[in-house]
Amino acid sequence: MMANNNGVITLQNKMAECKIALFGGNVLSYHPKGAEHDVFWLGDLNKFDNVQAIRGGVPVCWPRFAEEVLNNHLPRHGFARLIKWELQKAQVDEDKIEAELALPIEAKYNLNLELKLKVKVTDKLEYALETTNLGNEEFDFSEAMHTYFNVSSVDNVKIKGLSGHDYKNSLDGKIYTLENDLQIKGEFDAIFEHSDNPVQIVDSGFGRIIEIKKQGSNNTVVWNPAKDLAEMSAGQYKKFVCVEAANVGKNFVKLPPQQKHIISAVVRVEKLK
Repeated sequence: MMANNNGVITLQNKMAECKIALFGGNVLSYHPKGAEHDVFWLGDLNKFDNVQAIRGGVPVCWPRFAEEVLNNHLPRHGFARLIKWELQKAQVDEDKIEAELALPIEAKYNLNLELKLKVKVTDKLEYALETTNLGNEEFDFSEAMHTYFNVSSVDNVKIKGLSGHDYKNSLDGKIYTLENDLQIKGEFDAIFEHSDNPVQIVDSGFGRIIEIKKQGSNNTVVWNPAKDLAEMSAGQYKKFVCVEAANVGKNFVKLPPQQKHIISAVVRVEKLK
């Protein structure tokens, strides 16, 4: 089943329900059938006005991450999350959901590029961002799939798969090494280097593990602001943790002419034993 309600595409079969906002090409929701909770978090106070970026789900940060110097003539986190994408195709059958969106890049940006988002749902969720350089010169860019994962409370969460990795603390600019599984206490904003192994969000409150496997990504960004932002109801910041597939900082992408780059993530949920 597929429905389009005010620019939000709902795709549903016996495996799951998935919602995608055309504004920003933002996967808003992934709810496996039979699961009590959605996998993704969404801010209660989002305006959905097709002007302000959506807080939650999987915002697309492209072709600039945060306030990096690279592509600094573009908005913070780039412009992909601020434009209405076009649905190219969608297919739903009993065991699989597939959708493909394309970003119409405005002439004012003078970029000879093609950007697509591909989403596939089976017993897991796969989403991939595909950049093609249609020009005759190398294009350098940063990117992140800024995923907000829904948790019972950040206090109940342990993140596995990042221990032993160096990370840049975006709050003080210093480099640290994570010695053990990550437990977030207070504001946390970090870019992990060379982290391409699977990451697990172990949530004792919801009794589940969310596993994220990624490809084409040299960084994992982990973030929680430890305070409510404009799109959040009171205390809602405790209900998510961002674990993002990314290529940022010194790991930005150098895309040769006529070549393609794909960053992707596979999300699977299992019960905590």
